[in-house]
Amino acid sequence: MKNYSKKIIILEKLENLLCNFSINDNNLDFYLTECEISKDDFYSFFPKKIVSLSIFYFEKTYTLAFKSTKARILREKSVSKKTNLIVIAFLKSFFKNSNLSIFFINYIFFKPFLFSKIIYRIASNIWYDIGDKSIDFNYYTKRLILYNILKNSFFYWRKSLDIDATLVFTQDQINLFGKLGKYKSIGKSRLKEKFSFFYKGKIFSL
Repeated sequence: MKNYSKKIIILEKLENLLCNFSINDNNLDFYLTECEISKDDFYSFFPKKIVSLSIFYFEKTYTLAFKSTKARILREKSVSKKTNLIVIAFLKSFFKNSNLSIFFINYIFFKPFLFSKIIYRIASNIWYDIGDKSIDFNYYTKRLILYNILKNSFFYWRKSLDIDATLVFTQDQINLFGKLGKYKSIGKSRLKEKFSFFYKGKIFSL
């Protein structure tokens, strides 16, 4: 918790410079000195410079969003509604500080592997936090679907900078995912019925 607080303080000291795009990986040391931030402290927490800062910013935003919705998520039975609650809370929290969020979104957009890593990790955390216990192929399928929902939402918001429209867009994606989940469940049930029928028929024919 102490280290987390120190990370927050460092981020807050750099916030204005990040928002006006003054900082980059090449001039970071100069601004650390200007802001009276210990380089030893900074690099112990953020060894990969702005890459590490970006990862922390997204994780911090998600953690705050989850804490704000945890009680409602625990009461909710529907997986789709749980997903909607936490995804919308995360995006609202992210969009709240739009200037700082734009900096980090722009930064990771130009680093596709980093972008995918961060968004997939958020998707995985969401499934874990809503109680998903999948251990088969569904484990990866669910996370990839949610990864795409989040990815599309970030692209939509960055292009439009319209928070309300982005949240509607996101909810539409989640609703579609919920419908697909129902169809998938119905399909599995029907397949089991067919296999059960053939299996019984085989037994009776012996």
